[in-house]
Amino acid sequence: MKLPQSLAELPSVNSKVSRIQYDQHPPTRDVTGTNFPNGAIHTRFEIAGTKRWIPSKSYIRMRCELNDNAGNQLELSDGVAPAMGLMSNLFQSGEFRIADKTVSRVSDYMAQVDALKTRTSKSRAWLESTGKATNFWQSTLDERKNAVSSDGKDYDAKFDVASRTDMGYSGANTVTIAADTGILTFAAGTLVNTDVNFVAGDEIEVDFAAGTLRLTVAEVPAGGNTLRISEAKTLAVVAEAVEFRRLRRVVSRKVRYFELIWQPPMSIFDCDKALPAGKYELVLNPQTSGSYKTRIAESLVAKTSGTDYDFAVVDMYLYTATLESERIDDLSYYIDLDEVRCQSDDASNATSLTQKNFDVSPSTYALTCAFQDAGVGSSTIYSSSKLKVRTDLELGLNRMFITYAGQSKPSPDADPSYATGTATDYTIQRYSDSLLQSGQFMQEGGSETIQEWQERGPYYHFQWNRDGADRSTRAQVNYSFATSLAGNGRVLIFDWHKALAHIMVKSGRVVDVSLIDA
Repeated sequence: MKLPQSLAELPSVNSKVSRIQYDQHPPTRDVTGTNFPNGAIHTRFEIAGTKRWIPSKSYIRMRCELNDNAGNQLELSDGVAPAMGLMSNLFQSGEFRIADKTVSRVSDYMAQVDALKTRTSKSRAWLESTGKATNFWQSTLDERKNAVSSDGKDYDAKFDVASRTDMGYSGANTVTIAADTGILTFAAGTLVNTDVNFVAGDEIEVDFAAGTLRLTVAEVPAGGNTLRISEAKTLAVVAEAVEFRRLRRVVSRKVRYFELIWQPPMSIFDCDKALPAGKYELVLNPQTSGSYKTRIAESLVAKTSGTDYDFAVVDMYLYTATLESERIDDLSYYIDLDEVRCQSDDASNATSLTQKNFDVSPSTYALTCAFQDAGVGSSTIYSSSKLKVRTDLELGLNRMFITYAGQSKPSPDADPSYATGTATDYTIQRYSDSLLQSGQFMQEGGSETIQEWQERGPYYHFQWNRDGADRSTRAQVNYSFATSLAGNGRVLIFDWHKALAHIMVKSGRVVDVSLIDA
């Protein structure tokens, strides 16, 4: 290996680095408060001269408020959580235009497409860090509920630990617990007041000769040496010196006003090239005024917006990443686009093998099947961004295969089973195969666990390699369930397909845009 022999051979500190800056673009109409659902939201911007923009580094920032409808922050007892991947739940569909020509779109099921694209492209590390912070991608309702409640606790099981000496206690103590009241009493006269060092929700570990007990503090009486715990247990302890420590959960965000960062799931935002001069426009179509506040929330029992909680958009801006480059006056170029479309059909009573037919793009290279509740959008119990049917009925799938372009996948047919209460879970093969087929299995940051895959809703993903001359457009989804979905289910099919946008620039402006279904 040759060693550098002059300063010129050393890499520059700015090598391969461009000076990127962000431009802020407001929508063309007011989208705050009650104005949000009042028609399509257009955001326009223009690139000219030596400036270029990078779609993959651009995003929308939205500021929101989620409260209890009385002007107060939510509490855990309200039982309301933001929907997973909240922001996509606000929109039905969207498209992106170059010189007034649509080059990329999600024509329906925005939340479903966004959820699937996110889960098949982002690592578990991203979902549990950046995704969690920017758009509530936590898989569990409880964790999201804690993040927006004034009394919320961190759901990561992380604790600040304070020993007996950290809390200023000297000497060991005798501890007793009254089974009838759940009152834990420290030896009188040896402790400062417990309300100085404990609050409700703390946990206390007490080391006895027989072992360690870990208990939850339910209440801290003022000015004494007692705690009321959630678990009432009688301890046969007589003058036994004990060690103890306090465990306090790190507090959650506990936000009422918060920011969301979101890239619409249109394929143009996957493009990492710097695009030259042009007139660009993002169009997003909100959910209706009667449903968008229902769709942004999730709960175990039905909650009503305007009664149990309220939601409002505070502001919304598109931020485009731009950089300086050489001026482009005349250019003809292509943008390679990977589009995803979602369609659905009824899947109510399918205890015997059932077939559903769908028309897909002739350039389809992958298909994904999932199942979802028919009540999505009508109640906070059913979330658009979760691929689930009420009471986990989707886990009762016991046969499934997709036929397209003369091939059936999987082969042999999938035969999963999952039975609550019988300790049976035969879904691992479908879980791992979907991760392999989508490329998630080898993600450096890891992929969803089997529990998270089931909590967010199972998806069944298959790559489709076929002859280049094959232009098939008919796909059949075949499935059956151990238990009838009883009018509550629908089958979703996602077709992943290629498209090419051809753009011609003359004299520094776009003169022609054409879309080719590859």
